[in-house]
Amino acid sequence: MSVSSVSSVASTASTTSTSSSSSSSSLTETDFMQLMVSQLQNQDPSNPTSTSDMNSQMMSYASYSQQVAMNDTLSSLSETMTTLSSTVSDLYSSVNTIASQLNISA
Repeated sequence: MSVSSVSSVASTASTTSTSSSSSSSSLTETDFMQLMVSQLQNQDPSNPTSTSDMNSQMMSYASYSQQVAMNDTLSSLSETMTTLSSTVSDLYSSVNTIASQLNISA
């Protein structure tokens, strides 16, 4: 692999990293695929990346992607539970207020 090829891959990775950092802190599928294609285009033809290494990289990204999706789902669930807890607390306060006005113990 020549120095210019390495520079090209490095600049592509840097540009991709910068653009993904400005929009979000995670690597998107498009960014990942661009890096994989750059890696394939600039690899040494006499010593190509092994199939198992490529599969390992793709599976690692798939796992990472699933973990990010799960994290988003859990964050959403947490927000929903917080809202529900607040609503139940407000409802309980309202019931106590009404009960005290009617002289009923809750």
